[in-house]
Amino acid sequence: MSRKTAREQVFKLIYERCVEGEPNDFSLDLTLEKCDDNDALFIRKLYAGVNEKFEFLKRAIERYSKGFTFDRIFKIDCGLLMLAAYEILYIDDIPVAASVNEALELAKKYSTDKSVSFLNGVLASIAANKEQLSKEELEDDGSTEDN
Repeated sequence: MSRKTAREQVFKLIYERCVEGEPNDFSLDLTLEKCDDNDALFIRKLYAGVNEKFEFLKRAIERYSKGFTFDRIFKIDCGLLMLAAYEILYIDDIPVAASVNEALELAKKYSTDKSVSFLNGVLASIAANKEQLSKEELEDDGSTEDN
């Protein structure tokens, strides 16, 4: 399985999380049955990371989706944005352009015609503000530890 295919599998799991409201370990297990060890590790890492950072990613996406709350965004687009935003913010060995391009390609396959430009705009804003978002997350983490 290629990284592109593995990423598509993670997108489907995240999409399911966006629809259902919580992660589904059964779906993850079914996905991993079809994978070799390297792909399984990559899929687990991405999926676990998105789930761990879900609320922060949701706030970041809402901030840059101009006029749309997360709940109003097409669920397929939510899944794509979550995956690409996680890669942009937390995985340094995946180039930002690769994360954005993969999300746009998946949008062309699974979403609407308007989604490509919407996703591109939101992800470009997240990438441009990566440093600020990282700083805010650190501040958020610090404030929850004090409580």
